[in-house]
Amino acid sequence: MKNQIRKLINKMGYNIVPITQTGKNPMGDMKMFLQNDQPLIFDIGANVGQTINRFRSVFPKSKVYSFEPSPSTYETLKVNASNHENVYLYNCAMGSSLRQMTFFENTHSEMSSFLQLSEFGWGTVTKETLVDVNTVDQFCSDNSIDRIDILKSDTQGFDFEVFKGAEGTIRLNKIGLIYFEVTFSEMYKNLPSFGEIYNFLINHNFRLVSFYKFYYQEQLASWTDALFVHKSLIPTSTPGIEHKPLHSL
Repeated sequence: MKNQIRKLINKMGYNIVPITQTGKNPMGDMKMFLQNDQPLIFDIGANVGQTINRFRSVFPKSKVYSFEPSPSTYETLKVNASNHENVYLYNCAMGSSLRQMTFFENTHSEMSSFLQLSEFGWGTVTKETLVDVNTVDQFCSDNSIDRIDILKSDTQGFDFEVFKGAEGTIRLNKIGLIYFEVTFSEMYKNLPSFGEIYNFLINHNFRLVSFYKFYYQEQLASWTDALFVHKSLIPTSTPGIEHKPLHSL
């Protein structure tokens, strides 16, 4: 049966080759594209260090720059990251321009954001804190960083602003992978649409690798994580179902 299916697919102009299971695990997908065991990683929206642990379990030799705007959450981050080498912590936010902004700190720290809660958000804002906002472009310039292998952004609806502030670095093809949380529901006010973010990344030579686990509210997709890869990291012969030119019958 398998041979018959293979022959049928070959007649249609396609060829099946062995694949790794893309889309199952974002860290595994990153490792597949990078082929680099010492990546430089930006962890934007570090919270208390959850993603640092995930990155270091897959890339133990990585160098990680972590950014967390909340002063109180940052103190917890410092404790949780204290056992990691080559992890550098910064108590600031990343955005589209250098400025100060009001950060809405939530009873659930993972819900804190520069955007105000909306219909599907949860928790309560307990404090409004004025925080410093830097940009990826400026930080790279100030710290002589020539390339970012992985840019992770989990900023509760502020990710598009982060990407805008990295546009100079992106235009120079100096970011390999972008991994971020996508929010579809009205969790915060004035959320940019996924379409806006998608078009921005596509127009800057990134391609979607996969969405990962979906979370739902009111039986509708609410949020998930997405991984984009720069075209320069895509193999010329991508594993999977490989298209070949159709031949005349």
